[in-house]
Amino acid sequence: MTWPGGLESVPQCPVCGDPHRRLEQSEVTDKAFAAAPGAWSLHRCLGCGILYLDPRPDRASIHLAYRNYYTHAAARSAEGLLSRLKRALTNGYRNRVFGTHLRPAIAAGSVVMPLFPERAAAIRREDRGLGRAGAPGQRLLDVGCGNGQFLLWARELGWECHGVELDAAATRVAREQGISVLGSSLEELQPGTAGSFDAITLSHVIEHVHDPIDMLRRCRELLRPGGYLWLETPNTESLGYSRYGASWRGLETPRHLVLFNFASLCCSLERAGFERVQRLQPPDVTASVFTESAAMRLGRIAGKDTSPLPGDVRAETRTAIRQARAVTRGDPAKAEFLSVTARRPA
Repeated sequence: MTWPGGLESVPQCPVCGDPHRRLEQSEVTDKAFAAAPGAWSLHRCLGCGILYLDPRPDRASIHLAYRNYYTHAAARSAEGLLSRLKRALTNGYRNRVFGTHLRPAIAAGSVVMPLFPERAAAIRREDRGLGRAGAPGQRLLDVGCGNGQFLLWARELGWECHGVELDAAATRVAREQGISVLGSSLEELQPGTAGSFDAITLSHVIEHVHDPIDMLRRCRELLRPGGYLWLETPNTESLGYSRYGASWRGLETPRHLVLFNFASLCCSLERAGFERVQRLQPPDVTASVFTESAAMRLGRIAGKDTSPLPGDVRAETRTAIRQARAVTRGDPAKAEFLSVTARRPA
């Protein structure tokens, strides 16, 4: 089945404008959710190194790629005794690390969680590098805030929290939890919001937009001088992409229009007027990405078919996960996601 909406050509790189490129993937389908029809081609810019879709759904029809796609529901806490115990121990560790007062909490979590270094590291990354608000009234904007779960956490850290979210169902859930959702896009924000935020975060947003540089420039304008930007996005230099290619979970065509490696993301941020770009240790999603990519290579729809992999594939995937983790612990450039921070010039 072909794409039912309008298509637009992308004759030059949407980040640096270079027309020189090579075809890297062709006939890629939506193996993640089977929500979007069509077969797609991805090109590698020979200038900055991004991977981009051409042709791609136009702005008027891109919403068709999200039909039958997952949405954001309110997070639900598990009710089992073991789950409550884990949550209390985790909160005990969060309270020590971040100076919060989450409940339920067991103070022993501050001793227990460091015994599980990967889990403890994941908890320390939950704040997206923000830490506690340095002063009352410091303002945070989460672009693509979903159901507001991250902003609920940031509020515990003392931030005045606001969001932008395109998904109407997710916006409703966020507002029901008391989160201020300012609109469905950055373009909708009032002129008076320029220079009014101390920090902006974008979790897996930039790969979905037609003009990444324009989005980043809008973020720069919304930040106060010296303001903090955090973003996370799939990494096309990852071991998972090298291994699975067109079946890599991070491609997610045609919803992901532009995909980055670290060099091309730095290029984008600098073109948008940011400075002091730094790479953070990203979350360890190796197991989930490799498992879903292996399923997609078998022709399964990863977001819908969660049945176990065949025994031989499962064993092979476990070995690949173990090897990849050994590499990415010391070399985050090969991790599945890129996590970076940057600053608006003071």
